[in-house]
Amino acid sequence: MDIMPRYEKQSLSDMVVSYVKNRILSGTLKGGDRLIETDISNNFNISRAPVREAMRILNEQGLITFSPRKGNHVIEMGPAEIMEVFEIRTSLETQILHKILRNQMIKEAHFQKLTEIALEMKDGEERCRNEEDKVFLFNTLDLSFHRYIWQLSGSVRRAQILESLYYQLLIAMNEDLSSLGILEKKSEEHLAFVEVLRKNELPSVVRAFHTHIQDYVRATLPNEEKNFCLDC
Repeated sequence: MDIMPRYEKQSLSDMVVSYVKNRILSGTLKGGDRLIETDISNNFNISRAPVREAMRILNEQGLITFSPRKGNHVIEMGPAEIMEVFEIRTSLETQILHKILRNQMIKEAHFQKLTEIALEMKDGEERCRNEEDKVFLFNTLDLSFHRYIWQLSGSVRRAQILESLYYQLLIAMNEDLSSLGILEKKSEEHLAFVEVLRKNELPSVVRAFHTHIQDYVRATLPNEEKNFCLDC
């Protein structure tokens, strides 16, 4: 079964934005990679105008940079910048967890949806034909899992910012895909987090989420983990 995306019912510029983001999700776009507008327009058999609009959108979301002489490139971040993005994401997502638990915004139907997403990580691994499929499947489902939590809070601005931060961190993590591991284990980690959420004990939920993020910090910046500030 083909798990890679199809581009349907989107504006041309949105289609190009999705194409670039899906290449980030699959691990095939890394920091510093060049995005050539003519190649993309030829690939989709469209004019360059929607491609330029897509590049503008991606630039606003902090995923690419533009230089008149060098063109469009995927962002490159140093260790300090990557750490800052981890810290901002941790802070914003912790705020969301506080909001949905204190206001009792998460119900049984929501737990069931999160469980379905987590189980699909394990069930989908057998459909993966290669490492690219595996990376795309996990990252797509992981984003869906966290996005679902963000949206439950009703905090539209936080959710928008968090999604951009998520892609920025993926670009950094795409430099080394070896830490992805077995999807079944990733599924179990997410299922365990759902069970912590069910207990509705805020300190335990925050602690579990911080541990989750610290694992990614350790994998992405093994020499900088000691500088990770949970309260920044």
